[in-house]
Amino acid sequence: MPFRLTSDDILKYMRQPFPCQSVEPDENYDEADVIIAGSGPVGMTFARTILENNQDVKVLMLDIGSQDSAVIGEHHKNSIKYQKDIDAFVNVIKGALQPVSVPPADTYIPTLLGNGWTPPLGNNGQSTLIFHGSNPSQIREKNLKASAVTRTVGGMATHWTCACPTPHDEELKTNPIPDLERQTLYEQARKLLNVHNDQYDKNDNGDDISIRHNVVKNTLLKELPKRNVQSIPLAVERRRDNPNYVTWSGANTVLGDLARFKGRFRLRDEMRVTRLSSDPECATEVGGVCLRNLKTNSDVFARARAYVITCGAVGTPSVAAVRNLGVQLPALGHYLCEQSLAFCQIVMKQEMIDRISNNDEWKTRIEEHMGRHPQDPLPIPFADNEPQVMIPYTSDTPWHCQIHRDAFSYGDVGPRADSRVVVDLRFFGKQEIQKKNRVIFFGPEKSPLSWKAGVKDTYGMPQATFEVERSQQDRINDQRMMKDMCDVANILGAYLPGSYPQFMEPGLALHITGTTRIGEDDQTSVANPSSQVHGINNLWVGGNGCIPDTMGSNPTLTSVSISSFLPACCLH
Repeated sequence: MPFRLTSDDILKYMRQPFPCQSVEPDENYDEADVIIAGSGPVGMTFARTILENNQDVKVLMLDIGSQDSAVIGEHHKNSIKYQKDIDAFVNVIKGALQPVSVPPADTYIPTLLGNGWTPPLGNNGQSTLIFHGSNPSQIREKNLKASAVTRTVGGMATHWTCACPTPHDEELKTNPIPDLERQTLYEQARKLLNVHNDQYDKNDNGDDISIRHNVVKNTLLKELPKRNVQSIPLAVERRRDNPNYVTWSGANTVLGDLARFKGRFRLRDEMRVTRLSSDPECATEVGGVCLRNLKTNSDVFARARAYVITCGAVGTPSVAAVRNLGVQLPALGHYLCEQSLAFCQIVMKQEMIDRISNNDEWKTRIEEHMGRHPQDPLPIPFADNEPQVMIPYTSDTPWHCQIHRDAFSYGDVGPRADSRVVVDLRFFGKQEIQKKNRVIFFGPEKSPLSWKAGVKDTYGMPQATFEVERSQQDRINDQRMMKDMCDVANILGAYLPGSYPQFMEPGLALHITGTTRIGEDDQTSVANPSSQVHGINNLWVGGNGCIPDTMGSNPTLTSVSISSFLPACCLH
């Protein structure tokens, strides 16, 4: 029979001497100096920072997902087959993403005759069916319908775009970390993520690496001279053995070589962090964490001196909400911001293709390609890399623009056009900070549908419910952003049929911030500037949820910079 923890079991484990240097993980009990929940780039930043600054410390990392690659947390797009066919990677992303909050669907089937079972009519006169993992508490109009999570070792860094732009000062208004120190932390984050902004421009010999990248970038530089058009800073490095390909950074990049930690780092996958338990002798400290081994369906109790939760902007507040600690966190889940997303795809103008054909620098490469493939109508080698261009956020245009060709859960070209002439435009708009925008885990107030009544997600954790609305100013800025995207698109080419300018489903940007925001005030933030949870001596949080600002830029660089602010003395 699977082991189930009781309160007596928890007390028994807490009374054991700690740390037990000879302890080995078993079915019911585990321990380390530091326990980190979540194995994405932020969790790895905490792990590396702690291990490098505390030479005798042992770290136990837990993840609810499985390890799906031989290298811990590696980016799945490093496979050559996906770099040869970027559209094929779309299916990898679709398979990795799991929706956060899905309202029950209308399942009335008018053509179901005879004696077939149908769900009874509800109070609203509609026939609904509660599928496993669906959320009967979700109000459709306040949902981030497309919001999703990735449950695997490495998290979303197994398929992210690796875009790491430096935010504008307006995107850092509320960040409590001092300016000078913040600049140092950003530089540290770039090193951890291996960020470069030249891997698609020129090689060591001064030759253009990507024809498509340079023709798109130069076209926009000419037509938009005041917009600071530039290459996207990417967590990527061109391979030395074959420069046609690159190595995308994953969580493994942040952690670095495991061998230097000499066995002080352990990872246990498919372990659900169920709840935090307070120390019976100190209500303001975590005394242990209750886990569920998903492989054996058994409970495990684990102890540490310090605990770090980095389970994403939805998963982290979920874990923090399920606790029996005597501390109130009024800001938990509130101040949620998510980016609006405008999207379209264009087919490059004929004059841009002509410019490629007539460029003397690319002549040799084009002739070699045409010699091998005389029937190809395009003067672009098949191995030519995609464009990676951006127009940064400004006060006049408060949105972040990416003009590139990459894989998302949408936007695959398929047989409609040659992917070499297709360019994606993604414009990300920030959202006004409002306390009422939130994610909650116990159902709306006065609702009988609480976690205790059985409303859980597919992994048995409290079901996340969104209450998010964009303000009137958000709508005005979104409309301006859409016009700007159309203007930029018309510079580059004609719209690809089926990918006309459109706003995407709320939540699809996957860039939620604010749910565990850092700050000085324990009423308006969850953790202090060092990410230590207010009122709890040995608990830290990390991830995009810690960002206290509203942003148009990609948030990962900022999240990693915040988590690297963890003081070395956190274990003392």
